[in-house]
Amino acid sequence: MVRNRLVQLGILGPFEVRTDDGVVADVPGARLRALLIALALEPGRVVPKATLIDWIWGEQPPADTANALQRLVSRLRKALPEGLIEGQPGPVAHHDHRAARQPAR
Repeated sequence: MVRNRLVQLGILGPFEVRTDDGVVADVPGARLRALLIALALEPGRVVPKATLIDWIWGEQPPADTANALQRLVSRLRKALPEGLIEGQPGPVAHHDHRAARQPAR
C-alpha cells in the first residue's frame, strides 16, 4: 500500500525535493527536474504529453518524443518515493502523467 505523501520542491536556490518525513530525493539533470516541475505546477491533474514535451525540449524535441518522455518518466519514478508520479494511458503510444499528490505548502 502506498501512503499519501506530501512533497516540497525547492526551486529558488538549490534544487531540492523533500518528502513530508524529511527524506531528500536526488533528482539529477535538467530534464528530470523540468519534468518534475511541470508536473508539480499542476498537482493532482493530468498533464498532457504534448505539454510535457514542450516544457522539457521546447522547439528542439528528440525524434522519438514518446519514448524519450517515457524514459524520463521512468527515471523520475526511480528517483522519487514510490507512488508520486502516476501515468494515465491514452491512445497507442500516448500517455499523460500527473503528480499523484498535491505538494506541501
